[in-house]
Amino acid sequence: MNNIIKNTFHLYLPAIMVILLLVPAGCSVLKIEKPSEVYNAINYAPSFSYINIPVETDSKTLKKIINREINGVIYSDTSFNNNGNDNLMIRASRSDSIELAMEGNQVSYRVPLKIWLKKRFTTGFLGYHYSTDNEANAELALKFKTTVSLNNDWTFNVITMSDGYEWISSPRLMVGSIQLPLPFIADLMVKSNLPIITKEIDKTFKESLNLRSLMNDAWTGMQKPFRISPDYPLWLKVSPVEVSSVLIRGTSAGIHHSVAIKAMIQLYYGAEPEFTLNNKLPPLKVTSSIPDNFSINFSIDIPFSQINEIARKQFTGYKFNYGKYKITILDISLYGQGENLIVAIAVDGSVKGTIYLSGKPAFNKEKMTLGFENLSFSVSTQNVLIKTAAWIFRSGLLQEFSSNLVFPIGDKLLESREAINSYLEQNQSFSYFIIKGDIEKFEPDKILVSPESVKAYFQFEGKIKVSLNAQ
Repeated sequence: MNNIIKNTFHLYLPAIMVILLLVPAGCSVLKIEKPSEVYNAINYAPSFSYINIPVETDSKTLKKIINREINGVIYSDTSFNNNGNDNLMIRASRSDSIELAMEGNQVSYRVPLKIWLKKRFTTGFLGYHYSTDNEANAELALKFKTTVSLNNDWTFNVITMSDGYEWISSPRLMVGSIQLPLPFIADLMVKSNLPIITKEIDKTFKESLNLRSLMNDAWTGMQKPFRISPDYPLWLKVSPVEVSSVLIRGTSAGIHHSVAIKAMIQLYYGAEPEFTLNNKLPPLKVTSSIPDNFSINFSIDIPFSQINEIARKQFTGYKFNYGKYKITILDISLYGQGENLIVAIAVDGSVKGTIYLSGKPAFNKEKMTLGFENLSFSVSTQNVLIKTAAWIFRSGLLQEFSSNLVFPIGDKLLESREAINSYLEQNQSFSYFIIKGDIEKFEPDKILVSPESVKAYFQFEGKIKVSLNAQ
C-alpha cells in the first residue's frame, strides 16, 4: 500500500511543481460577492430665485401728463340763470403748472386757476328793478390728494379727493358796501371742478401705470432660453412661477415700487434646452417685503463611460507594495448603489480577484474635483479580507484610492462662471429687462447617481440689478 502511494506521488510530482511555480507564494484567491447595482429615482428640485425689478414712474413724467390732460378752460358758466338763478357767470382756466408732491402712497396736487367773475346785482325801488353787472378777476388754487394701491388683478386702485383750496389773489367785486362772499366762490369752484379734475387724475394714473401689460410681455418673453456666450454652449433658462410686489411708495423723484418674479433659473451646458411656454400671468401677490436672494442652478453630468475612462487611466497597471505583499491593478470600473458609488477593482499578485469599495460622491471645493466622502471597503469585501488578507487594511491602499480617485470638473465650473460674469458686466438686455451684476461664488447643492451618470448640482450665487428695458 505504501508503495502504491509513493508511486502515485512520484507520478504527479511534476504537475505539483508546475502549479507551485505558477502560483506566487502567499497568493490568496478572493471570492467576494459583488455589491448590488441599485439606482434611486432622480428627484431633484432646483432652488428658486427672485428677480427684483424696480418699477418707477418719474414725477416729471407724471406731472407732464397731468398738465397735458388738465389744461385750458376747465369750467365755464355763461348764464346768470344757472345754479338756481344765482346771477353769476364764472370761467375758470388753469393759470400755471400743476405741482405734485408725493409721500407714501399719496400724491398731492395743487391746481392753480385763473377765475373770471361776472355778477349781476339787482335792486328794486318803487316798483322798478335795476340791474348792475360787475366783473372781477381772481386766482384760486385747488388742492387734491390721490391714494394709490395695487390690486391682485394687476389694476391700480386710484382714489382722488379734494384737499381744500387757497386764494392766490381774491376778487374785488363790490356794489356799494356789498361784497360777494369768497367762501361761496371757492366752494362753487371745488364743487364744479371736483368731478372733472379727479376723473382726469385717476385716468392719467391708470394709463401711465399699466403694470399688467408691461409684466405680461416680460412674463412670456423671459421663458425662451438664450445663449449667454458665443464661446461656450451655455444656455440660461428662466421658468417663472409667481409675481409679487411691495406697497407703492412715493418720493420727490416719483412713484416707486418693486416687482419680484419668483423663478427657477437654470444654466445648461450643451444643446439649447427645451421649454414649455406658460403664457398665463398669475395674480399679483401684494406683500410687505420681497426676498433678494439670486442664484442660478447649474448641473454637471459626468457619464459613467467618462468616469471609467478617467479611473482606468489613473489606476490600470498601478503596482502597490506593502512589505512582502504586492498587487497589480488589472482593471477598475464604477457603478451606482443608491446614493453611493461602488468601485470594482480587479487585482492580481499577493491577492487575486475583485475587491469593492463604497463611498458617497462629494465635491472638493478647494481642488475643484468630484471625489468620495468616507470611502471604505464594501461589507462583503471586509468579511473576506479579514479572513484571507487582513494586511490590506493596514496597507494604505484605501487611502491611496481616497486621495487619487478624483474627477476634475473645476474647468467647466470656472468657465461657466466667467461666461456669466462677462455677460452681466456688459449690461446685457434680456427679454424686457436690462441685467447687470456679477456672480461671486458657487456652492454645491446635491450629487445624485443615475444609471447613466453622476449628476452634480451647483448654485451660482451673486448680485444682480434689473431694470425695465423700454422697447
